[in-house]
Amino acid sequence: MPALAALEAAAWPVSLQAGEDVIRRRLKLGHLMLVAAVPDRLAAALCCIPTSELPFDDTRFPRDFGAFSSLPASNPVRSVYVYSLCVHPEYRGENIVRNLIYDGIARASAFGAEWAIGDGRCPSYAGAEDDGPDKVRADPIFKAAIDSWSATGRKPPLDSLIRDPTLRFYHRVVGCDFLRVCPNFLPQDTSSGGHRVIFIKNISSAA
Repeated sequence: MPALAALEAAAWPVSLQAGEDVIRRRLKLGHLMLVAAVPDRLAAALCCIPTSELPFDDTRFPRDFGAFSSLPASNPVRSVYVYSLCVHPEYRGENIVRNLIYDGIARASAFGAEWAIGDGRCPSYAGAEDDGPDKVRADPIFKAAIDSWSATGRKPPLDSLIRDPTLRFYHRVVGCDFLRVCPNFLPQDTSSGGHRVIFIKNISSAA
């Protein structure tokens, strides 16, 4: 537990960190936390919820991060909701992170899940030059694409979305598609303008 909390403190701005009490509550709800460890610390953690829920009904999908990250695990497992990929700054872009993601996908598929769903940060919406360990410049073209999607419900072209480095990482490494944008999903994530871009991958044949 202390190692997970220390990883959160290294990886996220203060407003986005989960302390030991939050982590403990999530584990009691049946959440899974897969970790990649190096000798002196955790390099990364993948936190997810095996659930019978499916992500396609807008009226049933969690309205904010608090709800998304506090669902109890449920059966039969049809989806895995991934609410955190927490990576120590020293290991961002390293194979240890990719291997953790691939292991998580394989385990979720072995549970019988058909879908992996995640909430993607998009820090280039407002920029994160002074926001904790992230150093991402604001991208007005990306911001305009997200604002248009939020206002009209029409998904922008992929090229507009993967201008953001975090979404580009998920698209390239996970092979996911982008399902919806959620305004005010996590207001304290100021670099993302409070938005989350929900991504999805069919993992039914990943095991």
